[in-house]
Amino acid sequence: MSRHLQKIKKIFSHPLPANLDVRKSLSAIEHYGVRVEITKNHRAKLFYEEKEGVLPLPHTDHFTKDEVVQLRHILEEFGLTPEKIES
Repeated sequence: MSRHLQKIKKIFSHPLPANLDVRKSLSAIEHYGVRVEITKNHRAKLFYEEKEGVLPLPHTDHFTKDEVVQLRHILEEFGLTPEKIES
């Protein structure tokens, strides 16, 4: 299994991960076609096909659990869940 898919699975794991690396997570979703733009006010704009999501970025190297939940919801809206990626 690729490291990118492992990272996506970690985003969707239960219980929520508390040490999810921001750079590696964004790199993993970019691998699956999501375009990421970092804004001046420390947010990540995520674009996939015709869909868009905005994710606040932490001031540390790791996402908080709330940010992981937000990222998970955006990926679900994009249709990028582990089950759909693997099939």
